[in-house]
Amino acid sequence: MTQEVKGYCPMGCGQTLFVGACGHITCRYVGCPRPSAVVDLLAPNEPHHLVVFDDTGFTIKHPLRERLDDGLLTCDLHQVCADLPGPPPQRGTYRVRGNETGKWDVWFPVGEGST
Repeated sequence: MTQEVKGYCPMGCGQTLFVGACGHITCRYVGCPRPSAVVDLLAPNEPHHLVVFDDTGFTIKHPLRERLDDGLLTCDLHQVCADLPGPPPQRGTYRVRGNETGKWDVWFPVGEGST
């Protein structure tokens, strides 16, 4: 007997989730393009924003928690990055955290400052 999970498959299959092998939440819909989507979404252990700077601009990967209470819609990091005088001298990916006052002034190249 499988245990049903309350919620919806992130791939749009509907209320088709169950606890599968090894306790992983899986979509039971045969046509699901990614039955492991819930596990894949929850797997990364990245609680901070990731900002990627290249020669044409920047992109931001927001932490999953910002989907709660529409935090993603009120995140001002995009404006902070847009207001920068230019990209950092070293292009690449940066882990960004706010300090205790809420300012986005804690930046680490990925691979550094991971705590």
